[in-house]
Amino acid sequence: MFDSWESSVALVAAVLIAYGVVLWLGTIVWTYRDIRERTQDGWSQTVSILLVVLFNIPGLVLYLILRPGETLTEAYERRLEAEALMRDLPEPRPACPSCQRTLSDDYLACPYCRTQVKAPCSSCARALELSWVICPYCAAPGPQATAATARSQAAQPPSAPPSPQSTRTTTPPTAASARASAPPTAQERTSSSAQQPSL
Repeated sequence: MFDSWESSVALVAAVLIAYGVVLWLGTIVWTYRDIRERTQDGWSQTVSILLVVLFNIPGLVLYLILRPGETLTEAYERRLEAEALMRDLPEPRPACPSCQRTLSDDYLACPYCRTQVKAPCSSCARALELSWVICPYCAAPGPQATAATARSQAAQPPSAPPSPQSTRTTTPPTAASARASAPPTAQERTSSSAQQPSL
C-alpha cells in the first residue's frame, strides 16, 4: 500500500496538519460567535479573536478566562426577572425619622415619639409631605411654601407704629369757625357793648 515509511509519515503529517488547521479555524469561528453573544464592544471582540488567531489553543484558554461571565441574553433575562420580582414586592411603608417605626401613609405625626412627619393641607386637609411646595390634590400652597412665606415675613423688619399726631384727623376749617377765631371788628365791638345791660 505505502511504498516506504517516509510516505506513511508524510501522510500522517498531512492529516495532522489538516486537523490542526481545521481545529484552529473552528476555534476562531467559535470564539467569534461566543464573544458576539457576550458583548457589543467592537474592541473586546477584536482582541478576543486575535488571541485565538495568534495563540490557538493557549489563546482560547486565555479567552475563556477573560470573557464576560454571561451572555447578553442571559443578562437581559436576569434583568427582567429582577424587575418582575421588584414589582411583586409590596411597597415599603414609611418610617418615622426619629424612632424608625413603620407608620401608615395618612399619619400626620408618629404615635410613638410624637414627631411630625406630615402636615395637613390648608385647603383639602389631606396629609402632605413636609417637603412639598404645593398640594397635588387641590393645588393649594404646601407646607414648604407656607414655611418659606413665614420665614420671609419674619425676616422683614417690623414697620414703625404710626405716630399719634398722624392718627388725628384734621378737619378743614369752616366759614363759621374761621369767623369765630378771627379778632372782632370795630363794629362788632360797639354792637356787643351796646347789648350789654348797664348796671
